[in-house]
Amino acid sequence: MSPLLIALGVLVVIVIVIVRRFRGEPVDGKDLAVPPLILLGLAVKELWGFDHWTPANVTFLAASVVIGVSFGMLRGASTVLFERGGTLHQKYTAKTMIIWACSLLAGLGLHFGAQLIGAEEAVRPMTLSIGLSLLGEAITCGGRGLQSGIPFSNRDTMRNGSDSSALNDLVDRVRQR
Repeated sequence: MSPLLIALGVLVVIVIVIVRRFRGEPVDGKDLAVPPLILLGLAVKELWGFDHWTPANVTFLAASVVIGVSFGMLRGASTVLFERGGTLHQKYTAKTMIIWACSLLAGLGLHFGAQLIGAEEAVRPMTLSIGLSLLGEAITCGGRGLQSGIPFSNRDTMRNGSDSSALNDLVDRVRQR
């Protein structure tokens, strides 16, 4: 698939997520976990055959992981969690958007820093940085949600009456620990 199509697809998904979260939406365990895992899977696929691990490439990749997850965790911490209809909901705030903007600036800084130190384009997949950021947000938001004691939403059941009790059982077991 063309990198431009992947970039456009990812951008569309991010805009949709931001708009939905500003309106306030239910927190669903699958919605927290699946997007970052898909993006990180795509990034691993892109990096799989790479075998030119210079100090610059390793440094850039390590910095990307730390910065991506950190900004995601900050975003997750800035999200308002609340109960509506007996389930956990989340809503982005102005602070969340400021953190999004700062993370984009940090991404640009990483990009130019990578060029400066000679990190290769192959170790800079966009899916990696976005996936890491969404993972950080999921960790923080999901952790706060578990601590709240408010049940996560189950959108599959709401959409089509299917049973996602395995996911709910896993969330309950984590809460009990």
